[in-house]
Amino acid sequence: TQEITRDKNGKNGKYTVTERVRGWTDEDEIGLFVQVGAILRGESEITWGEPLYLSGVVTRNSPLWVSNPKQQIAYLGVKYWARLYCPEVILGVYSPDEVEQREEREINPAPVQRMSVQEITSEVSTRTSAQESAANVDAVADDLRERIDTASSVDQAKAIRADIESQKALLGTALFTELKNKAVKRYYQVDAQNKVEAVINSIPNPGEPEAAEMFA
Repeated sequence: TQEITRDKNGKNGKYTVTERVRGWTDEDEIGLFVQVGAILRGESEITWGEPLYLSGVVTRNSPLWVSNPKQQIAYLGVKYWARLYCPEVILGVYSPDEVEQREEREINPAPVQRMSVQEITSEVSTRTSAQESAANVDAVADDLRERIDTASSVDQAKAIRADIESQKALLGTALFTELKNKAVKRYYQVDAQNKVEAVINSIPNPGEPEAAEMFA
């Protein structure tokens, strides 16, 4: 990092501030990434997430992205991995870097412009289209929720997850995250249930030769 001085204008006149900024360029970030993985309970192999490239991290609200970028991208990689493979652990928990940046408040807003009848009519049509689009989004989300709740096999859960990914642009960030987490959770629930049923079905019936050996 490096320190720079900047001139700012305040109500009492111009003043100088010292800020710490990153000492590298965007080109220096190309190719740098972290990849998070862990062994899930009941498995023996590491489940790896997708590589998280530093150049692809757009929202960087924390000042630690300047002073300690390795730590920040590691934290972000862990959060992304956990949301994908064990969402129930941190469901609903978001850090400032995962939230869209707020728009700056305009201190001296421009005067309100008068609208013509044509502009008002156009705005009403736009609002109607937006309401119809919102209703369509709700219908798609409700259908996906019902499919998730009734999924009885891991293949169905995978297919639902793929459908959610294909509808990402329509659903928006909030609904996409909710449905994706539900689908992943349902996948592991169904997988665990199938494994338990397989073990139960493998138990021999009373009177069979294997039964005495198994419970000896």
